[in-house]
Amino acid sequence: MISETSAENETILIRALNEHDLEAIVDIDAAASKRRRPQYFRSIFERSARSPMQVSLVAEIDGRVAGYLLASVYYGEYGIAEPTASIDAIGVRVDARRQHVGHALMEQLRSNLAALGVTTFRTEVSWSNFELLAFFRGEGFAPAPRLCLERTVR
Repeated sequence: MISETSAENETILIRALNEHDLEAIVDIDAAASKRRRPQYFRSIFERSARSPMQVSLVAEIDGRVAGYLLASVYYGEYGIAEPTASIDAIGVRVDARRQHVGHALMEQLRSNLAALGVTTFRTEVSWSNFELLAFFRGEGFAPAPRLCLERTVR
């Protein structure tokens, strides 16, 4: 799957993730999170590569990775028998923000998920990450009817 979108005189190419994208993804994430997590992204990439359904995407502008969206598909979880997907990670290069890269990635993801019969997709966002919360709100996300619970091990 490859799609192209034009935004503000830039052509955004959306394509499937491949092994050559890992370093660019780690760099984009490190710029946003202020820490490098190559093993985390390598594990997501390896899981994605084993899946027969490729839903992890990369956006390119002028031949450079401008953003990524890593997602997983599930056909039932937590006792719910429905095809769902989860966005594991999303990021856009700092100098490519406000150029609709994230929107182009989400649009292609929706198309891919619809083709797979997926009815719902979810993600988690830090309550204090207002920029990412605003992005997801703009993409039509709303609080889920389920509550995520956690506790410390000890």
